Amino acid sequence: MIIIQVLLIGGILTVLGWFLMNPRSQQVHAWIKILAAIFTAFGVVVIISPNTSNRIANAIGVGRGADLLLYCLAVAFVYVMFNLYIRGKEEQKKFETLARAVALLEAKYRKMSETSAEEREEKK
Repeated sequence: MIIIQVLLIGGILTVLGWFLMNPRSQQVHAWIKILAAIFTAFGVVVIISPNTSNRIANAIGVGRGADLLLYCLAVAFVYVMFNLYIRGKEEQKKFETLARAVALLEAKYRKMSETSAEEREEKK
């Protein structure tokens, strides 16, 4: 096994381990974890036997394994960008809701403090 293969396999397994062991990964859906494990296994197989990616690519009608990898990465990139966009919009809506709630509470607080100040003045 070539040194670069050892480094690549070690790196890909480290990333998978970090992803699965990270406390924030508890919020990630199980199917995403399964896909990550499958992708990691596929990556290890392709690193050990580079001709495998060419055979898979030829079987599905793509010229080379590198092209297949590029296409898969392009699809994954679009998915991640779309997912981040959707999450950003959801966070923005939550932030707007919270800002409105705080503004309403501040208005009620001001009104209550003005009312209590007027009552104190009337008692004098």
